Amino acid sequence: MRKPLLLILILTAFSLAMAQSPAESNHWLIQFKPIEKQAVLPLLQVFKSISQGNIKAIDIEFGLFESVATVRELDAFLLQFALAGYSAKVQVRHELSRRSSTPNDSLFSEQKFFSVIQMPRCWDYGRGGIDRNGDTLVVAIVDDGMDTSHPDLKENRWVNRSEIPWNGKDDDGNGYTDDYWGWNGGDSSALVFNSESLLYGHGTAVSGVLGARGNNKLGISGINWYIKLMPLLCYSTNGSSGEVGVIRCMLYAFRQKKLWIKSKGIQGANIVALNMSVGIDNTFPNETPIWCSLFDSLGSVGIVSAGAVTNSNIDIEVKGDIPSLCSSNALIVVANANMDKQRVGSGYGNISVDISAPAEPVYTLMPYASNRSLPYHFQSGTSFAAPQVSGTIAWIYNVVCKSYLSLIKSNPDSAIQLLRNWILSSAEKNASFTKKTVSEGVLQSYGTWQKMDSWCSSVEPNYAVETLESHIRPIVFPNPFLGNAFTIGYPISVVVDWVIYDGGGRVIMQGESPTNELIHLPFTLPMGVFILKTQGLGQDSKQVLLVVSG
Repeated sequence: MRKPLLLILILTAFSLAMAQSPAESNHWLIQFKPIEKQAVLPLLQVFKSISQGNIKAIDIEFGLFESVATVRELDAFLLQFALAGYSAKVQVRHELSRRSSTPNDSLFSEQKFFSVIQMPRCWDYGRGGIDRNGDTLVVAIVDDGMDTSHPDLKENRWVNRSEIPWNGKDDDGNGYTDDYWGWNGGDSSALVFNSESLLYGHGTAVSGVLGARGNNKLGISGINWYIKLMPLLCYSTNGSSGEVGVIRCMLYAFRQKKLWIKSKGIQGANIVALNMSVGIDNTFPNETPIWCSLFDSLGSVGIVSAGAVTNSNIDIEVKGDIPSLCSSNALIVVANANMDKQRVGSGYGNISVDISAPAEPVYTLMPYASNRSLPYHFQSGTSFAAPQVSGTIAWIYNVVCKSYLSLIKSNPDSAIQLLRNWILSSAEKNASFTKKTVSEGVLQSYGTWQKMDSWCSSVEPNYAVETLESHIRPIVFPNPFLGNAFTIGYPISVVVDWVIYDGGGRVIMQGESPTNELIHLPFTLPMGVFILKTQGLGQDSKQVLLVVSG
């Protein structure tokens, strides 16, 4: 009855030998039946002589030993062992891989702020991009524009799919012509990156903190690996007031979200957060009532804003600062901290400044044309603290339960108050912020997740076991497949690897493509059935049949 075991052991060893040089050494784990250990020990002495003594006990009671031996040496031992009537389990000793959510971006080690806010722990639960309803998440960035050509941004740039770019027409009828990547409120145009955007690079740097493409083996990572970034350029090149540009940008975001709600996701954009790293020093809300009221308007459609307080070390409640003093519940005002979670010089106020984030300094993006070999640099200030908060807000939407997603639609005021509480109550307190901010501490993204998780578990007990994988399912259409181009449709835009096999398993074509875009084949597939396999977002590979007819 033991002969089949002998055959299996020998075949296992031979299969290993096929993949390696006969002289190559390997680590092996060998387990014997514990009841046979006394009889096995003499045979192990034989193995020691064969393998030059490279065998040691790991757990004698369990019958487990470790050895370093070539495949030929192992074959010789297994043959003698089986002929003596014994059986064993043999496997290669594998090296463990750490199950970490640290992205593989080449410059990630420079981004010290991530560990301060505990963002890597959050990435175990989600990487941003879609919510549990499968809706794409968008963040609007009111600033000096964004370099849409930057290699670390272009995959995450928002695209208005209802607009035909640069044809001089308002194709989607939303009141804005050619708003393909966002809007320039300063000049009332579709140009979201101009000479000033290149010169200052502020909006590009803010975008990097919030949503540089993560885990793409390139540069840095954003708080959200996968997110859609909508640049709203608020500065004018024609001499108009900068405040006018801000108001136009906020109105654009409000209208796009309202259109998304009204069209049930067909048009507009699902903007969940707005970042504002611009402002007016020494100014009070009675001087900017229109600007301040727009934060409530944004909140009414479920958009939470994060605003950077002035970098001047002043009590803003005495000296003034806009938008920090705007009283909207839908605005979270952010101060600056260093990597030791200590306060650094920026505006303060224990009623109006909500929380701080570590931005002294951050490593982030610079416009690609400024330095094509290394378009990254260090920046400091509240401008780079605010996107840590808006980025965390957008990330929370990636993992939050459906009960909250329903609440933000039916009662946005209550939902926004919940979100504020999650963020502010989880801040890590630091004495340097005592009576300087509402939370008296530093943003903790993982702590925010814990507060959210506790609430979701209380109102929706099964939410934690529902994975997002069901929203990451490729759809190939049309079926049957009739042409020489097809679309892999994921609810979130990602780059996927894809392979087409024929019925015999032969590779016909392979490559990588962003989803929701056509993949063009250089030839037309013949009639028959083919298999398309895709893999993206770190998920298991998926496969779909391509039926080619007529």
